[in-house]
Amino acid sequence: MCEFCSIIKGKEEAETIYEDNKVMAVLHLKPSHPGQVLLFTKEHYPIFEQVTDPLVAHTFKIANKISTVLFETLNIQGTNIVVQNGTAAGQVIPHFALNIIPRSEGDGLNFQWEPKKISKDEMDTAQLQLKEFAENIHPSMFQKETVKVKPKTEEAQPLKLDKNKENYLIKQIIRIPRV
Repeated sequence: MCEFCSIIKGKEEAETIYEDNKVMAVLHLKPSHPGQVLLFTKEHYPIFEQVTDPLVAHTFKIANKISTVLFETLNIQGTNIVVQNGTAAGQVIPHFALNIIPRSEGDGLNFQWEPKKISKDEMDTAQLQLKEFAENIHPSMFQKETVKVKPKTEEAQPLKLDKNKENYLIKQIIRIPRV
């Protein structure tokens, strides 16, 4: 059983931040910054491409709310929301998850990469290959969430955010990157 499934089933302890019937968010045990959160699906999906479209939407909605809570509670200046998808991308646990990493100016984390020099031919070839497949993406391909009627047994724990704070809107504007 994977580590995240063990946490979901209560076989391993974790500092739970948020939980509903679809996802669970816990504090990362080995964070790169205090407050780093792991958000993962309760159903086991080894990689991102296997997750249903409605569950992807739900997971990213929750990630958005958790990111906002991190801003409001930890006095940070940014967040990185990272999916390590596949071993080549650094995925260690075969269970889809988002890392929500709080960021502060000068925190020493570096997500910048050295741009590669790619020839015009290589770029054109990549564009043609990707564009050919991307043209086949159509909204009708996306899975619709099916509504299952069953008795309520579990309520989502709402994320608490005090929008009445005096500087809330100013903080929102400060987060927007300047061009």
